[in-house]
Amino acid sequence: LGQCQYEECSDGQMIHFLTSESIVTSRQVSPNWTVHGLLKEIACNDPPFHALIDTGALITGMSNYEVASFLIQNGLKKDFDGVVFLDHKDRQMILLRHGM
Repeated sequence: LGQCQYEECSDGQMIHFLTSESIVTSRQVSPNWTVHGLLKEIACNDPPFHALIDTGALITGMSNYEVASFLIQNGLKKDFDGVVFLDHKDRQMILLRHGM
């Protein structure tokens, strides 16, 4: 694969945005949460979330494609034409609502 080539300041900018309270929100989930229940909360949230970054690997037992499909089928607002995700080969993919 070769050596990674990092763009200067990219990591710092990413950390800045992902820790900015004006952009990012967090919340505690109930002790009895389930993967499907959490995904339904995310899909139906108002105002809608624009990104799901599962840094804690909470969404288990489903591929990224299955998560994208689940979100579209379980309440993701019609304003969103699709869901962007990484496939099993870490390629950027988009699942379009009208392509399902």
